[in-house]
Amino acid sequence: MSEGTSFNNYLIERLRDPLLACHFIAEAIEENDSEYLKVALGDVVKAYGVGEISEKSGLNRQTIYKMLSEDGDLTHKNLVAILNAIGLELTVKPKKTAAS
Repeated sequence: MSEGTSFNNYLIERLRDPLLACHFIAEAIEENDSEYLKVALGDVVKAYGVGEISEKSGLNRQTIYKMLSEDGDLTHKNLVAILNAIGLELTVKPKKTAAS
C-alpha cells in the first residue's frame, strides 16, 4: 500500500471525530473554494458512511454522490443537511480585525 493510501485511510478514520470533522470542514469553507469544500465534505461523508449520512440527512445516496462530484452542485440546503447528519451546524461570526 502506498503512503498516500495509508494517509487517506488514516484521515478517513480520524474524520469520524466530530471535532476534527468540524475543523476540517471549517478550514475548507474559509478557503472559499467550492471544489475544495466538496472534497473535504466528501472525505467526512466517507468517514461516516454514505448510508448513514443518507439516512440521517434525508438525502438519497445518489444525490450525495452527485452533489459532491466534480460537476456537482452543493447547495446551502444540502450542505446544512449533511452537517446536521454529522452533528454539526453552520454559523456566522464577526470577522477578526487588526483592531480586535
